[in-house]
Amino acid sequence: MFSIKKYGFLSTIFISLFVVGVISTNKESYSLRTLENQDQKIEFFSPVIQKLVDKGIPYEFVLALIQDSSVNFNERYVQLDVSLRKSQQPSSPAKSNIYEKLVNDEAVSKIIKFIKNNRAILDSAQSKYSVHPEILASLLWVETRHGEYLGNHQVVSVYLSLALADQNDFIEFNLKRNKDKLKPTKKELVELKEKLLQRSKTKANWAVNELVSIYKNKDKFPMPITQIYGSWAGAFGISQFIPSSFARWAKDGNNDGYFNLFDLEDAIHSAAHYLNKHGFGPSEEQQRKAIYSYNHSNTYVNTIMLLAKKATEKMNLVDTNQITLPTLPLIGE
Repeated sequence: MFSIKKYGFLSTIFISLFVVGVISTNKESYSLRTLENQDQKIEFFSPVIQKLVDKGIPYEFVLALIQDSSVNFNERYVQLDVSLRKSQQPSSPAKSNIYEKLVNDEAVSKIIKFIKNNRAILDSAQSKYSVHPEILASLLWVETRHGEYLGNHQVVSVYLSLALADQNDFIEFNLKRNKDKLKPTKKELVELKEKLLQRSKTKANWAVNELVSIYKNKDKFPMPITQIYGSWAGAFGISQFIPSSFARWAKDGNNDGYFNLFDLEDAIHSAAHYLNKHGFGPSEEQQRKAIYSYNHSNTYVNTIMLLAKKATEKMNLVDTNQITLPTLPLIGE
């Protein structure tokens, strides 16, 4: 059993100064480039190392991961927000229930072009998983603009950073952030602390489990795990899967032996497989529930459904206009 000491006196001073420095400078991003000593870097991540080893991950693997020069801490990944009851107001009737910036004529045109350019792949995915091309094309548009925006955040660093969220320094850090934003009363402060503590534990445990999933499926990735980049939330590829989703739902769409979500064919089949396994069916209710499982947001669901509807209508209109009617003889001929 691996055992590592909790922060000693000097380490506590170091970590405290580190966090205070992050807060006082209010930097959007902070890396461990300042930790030139590998021993300091290992001790900084020691709570995560212990959790991973307790989960059965070999210490040598975790140590090599931490020591990789590309792996670092980023303050953005550990930022957590909570809401108070007073801030959970019903949505205004005037408030849009779609992502307005993603729903326009240009978006619909690009979705239609994507369908035409990838018709064979989309049809193959539909035949296997019964998910409409318009839905898949719209979903991948919302996720990454069909692969145009994949994110530049190293996925391993995202989860290693977030796994520290339940440490006291970062709980205090997030408490200060939320107090400054929400300006709670004394009574509300009690609620805020309780919610933040619970969220910190939940997110840290979730991050650890995602790191475990990365380790267990490292041989399925088409590249070294430290070379996987994605969103600040830890999702990656054209279809934006988190590691545990990759483990369960990723598909080798082109049968090349790799599960590569940065490859369009694999990404399309993986997204279709995910929706299929989450109940996608012919009814709108089934479709909405499946898409909601992909991202727990009604605004997300509404946006994809609307884009798919607009794309379908426009393609049907174009097809109708392109029908060539037979030439009939004039009356009397």
